[in-house]
Amino acid sequence: MSSAFDPEEPIAATASAPGPGLRGIVRVSGPGAWRIALVGFEADRPGPPPTRPTLVSGRYRLPGLRPPLPAEITLWAAPRTYTGQELAEIHAPGSPPLLDRLLAHCLEGGARLAQPGEFTLRAFLSGRIDLTRAEAVLGVIDARDPRRLDAALEQLAGGLAGPIDALRDRLLDLLAHLEADLDFVDEADVDPIARAVLADRLAREAETLDDLTARLGTRDRIDGNPRVVLVGPPNAGKSRLFNALLGDDHAIVSPMAGTTRDYLAAPCRCDGLVVELVDTAGVEAAVGPIASEAQAQAAAEAARADLILACASADSPAIEASEADDRTLRIWTKADRAGPPPDERSTWLVTSAQAGTGIDALRVALASAIRGREGEQAATGTSARCRDSLAGAAAAIRDAASAMRSGAGDELIAFELRTALDELGQVTGAIVADDVLDRIFARFCIGK
Repeated sequence: MSSAFDPEEPIAATASAPGPGLRGIVRVSGPGAWRIALVGFEADRPGPPPTRPTLVSGRYRLPGLRPPLPAEITLWAAPRTYTGQELAEIHAPGSPPLLDRLLAHCLEGGARLAQPGEFTLRAFLSGRIDLTRAEAVLGVIDARDPRRLDAALEQLAGGLAGPIDALRDRLLDLLAHLEADLDFVDEADVDPIARAVLADRLAREAETLDDLTARLGTRDRIDGNPRVVLVGPPNAGKSRLFNALLGDDHAIVSPMAGTTRDYLAAPCRCDGLVVELVDTAGVEAAVGPIASEAQAQAAAEAARADLILACASADSPAIEASEADDRTLRIWTKADRAGPPPDERSTWLVTSAQAGTGIDALRVALASAIRGREGEQAATGTSARCRDSLAGAAAAIRDAASAMRSGAGDELIAFELRTALDELGQVTGAIVADDVLDRIFARFCIGK
């Protein structure tokens, strides 16, 4: 798409959601967008072409369309528009046949039907947004819960691009200093770089990228949902708690210990978040190949978890503290049978799946723990594309720091810094191939 179509051609598409609605939008962008949108339009208050964003009310008189169609047109002058081009939006009653007729009218007037994501692609090509913000637009459109929407809006506001741009600026300053030394090595007025201090600065920059890469990694799953895993000894009430959190009977429950062998996973809504809830086999010494496989699966799921619900009850031992970590919420189950936990477990969340006690409070605590752990997030799709580039940039920065400490020549250090800058440029789109743009923007719907 990025190379097959001329970005200077005017384009048009229906920009509102499919189906009927109170209002619908047809969007036109590119040279002549105003002329195309205003053909057949009678303004209530005719006047000269506007020089600032303007809303014009009136009606369309189009062949085959009776009576005249009331509409409003919003006009924006380039370059201060979403696409960086002349832009017009036609707002009319949200009847699909009427919107189809208006779109056909714009196409007859000289516009081309926009390709998926082409409006946002033009915003990127004109420098109005970088590539991470373009992906955040898709994240806002696709958001299925408040957590994903918040992550996409944060990225759209520059939550990912801001730190990367600031780092690129710092690296460019260092590179300029190095190249000045290379160009004026014999000049007495050029101060030598304090290598140890600079190497420490570079190491800290690499750690910043490591932290950002790790946070991006929490969104690598296809569905993007945090993974919450129930662990504990056999007969600790994990499966019954699993069912209570889901609100149905996904897991088989039994008074006999060891009912669960394979793990079960299902999406679970908790205080506005959607998490992937996972029930696992009880932690015990494995006897036989089936039990060994069950224990291996349980351990693997716990290792992948964003949050662990460590379950215990009066008739099942608790997991030792050494087996837990900062991802863990401790849950006291079966409170209807044995009452609250002993004093030393007073900080545990008390629940009874049988009586429904503490289930809502657990959902709230679970969501709060997830939100507290996540920090800065990326819109779905960004982490997979960016993770390798960020890791490559961090490696190049570390190589530059190592070269600095070992007394290597400035030209080698400058080479590593340029490599890091190139990797960061691929994240923001300062350096990007057409096939990457094609893959990203093909995921958009037409009109965005």
